[in-house]
Amino acid sequence: MTPETKDSLLFPRTNLAEGILVTFESRLQNAATIFAPRRKGKTTFLINDLIPIAKAHGFIVATADLWFDKAHPERVIAGALYEAIHGAGFLRRNWLKLMRPGSLVQSVEGGASTDGVTLKAELAKEGGLNLIELFERFRILGNGKALLIIDEVQHLASRKEFEDLTATLRSLLQHAHGEVFAVFTGSSQDGLHRMFRRTRAPFYQFSHEIQFPNLGLEFVQHLGQRFREITGREWEVNAAFERFAARGYMPKYIRDVFLLCLTEGLSVRDADHRAWSTMTDEGNFENLILEMAPLDFTVLIGLVKGLSVFSTEGREWIGSEMPGGHVPSAATVQTALKRLQRRDLVGNLGHGEWAIEDIAMEGYLRRNFVEIDPQLGTENDQ
Repeated sequence: MTPETKDSLLFPRTNLAEGILVTFESRLQNAATIFAPRRKGKTTFLINDLIPIAKAHGFIVATADLWFDKAHPERVIAGALYEAIHGAGFLRRNWLKLMRPGSLVQSVEGGASTDGVTLKAELAKEGGLNLIELFERFRILGNGKALLIIDEVQHLASRKEFEDLTATLRSLLQHAHGEVFAVFTGSSQDGLHRMFRRTRAPFYQFSHEIQFPNLGLEFVQHLGQRFREITGREWEVNAAFERFAARGYMPKYIRDVFLLCLTEGLSVRDADHRAWSTMTDEGNFENLILEMAPLDFTVLIGLVKGLSVFSTEGREWIGSEMPGGHVPSAATVQTALKRLQRRDLVGNLGHGEWAIEDIAMEGYLRRNFVEIDPQLGTENDQ
């Protein structure tokens, strides 16, 4: 287990955390972006691997989860910096103060002179915390080893009113290059594209992107070993891994299966049904599908099948699945994708590539409409 970790089921990702930190310590990069769909264990990695290992390396760490208060991301970041400087518990004691009206930063300008880098900021008078002052104190306290982690960073691209904050944040990090390092994490491919990949994106080419790896068979074997240590019996590791893979490699799901097998003596098959029903509302998926236009649903299935939905081949396939067999134009496909995007079902990866955002939804579509497998269908497991 990693430092400060007491979770006996945790499968550490020590190498990933160490790999990120060594690039910071050697000054090879100043920022990293970790993308992982929801339920992939990203937050667990931050809490149990990256943060404690960073602290063990001598970093001072500030962690801001922008979903903690979606309306006021600047206050979440300021609160995280203050807590890193002054100790744990600050947010719980002072959140009402942070909720006072007004932005923390109105504008920021940066420049260089013979005296070094300078920042000129116009600060709002009503702010509960001064973001730029806190960042500077954080930089000084870190003495070259300050780490700012911003979780769900794509939220900064969701509203126009966050643009000033985003520009301020980039300026602060640029001016503290080699002293304050950043790890951005996100669960929306579409949001990360708008933040990092577009030419005019606020953090374009600012950060090295890391695809968060799936846990594999070794994780399920680890759970099997714990099962044997606790019960003296063998766990159905192969059956569990089959379910784990089919459900999209979601660590929380397979941990729930493990605990049901352990505490209630269920088989993996029965535990799978219980755990999956608890995690996902497949009735909601059915309702979403019923509400969709036939074209939108067909385009969605095309993405699940891995088709290039703008290509001639992809559009011909879409036409073959539609009533009347009419082949849609690329513009018509684009319109369907935009409708799906507005419902947070798909994300634009750029260069004509699109992907489904919710891995649970993708798994449901794959299992019921692409690779139909009654052994994994919840309807037939009872």
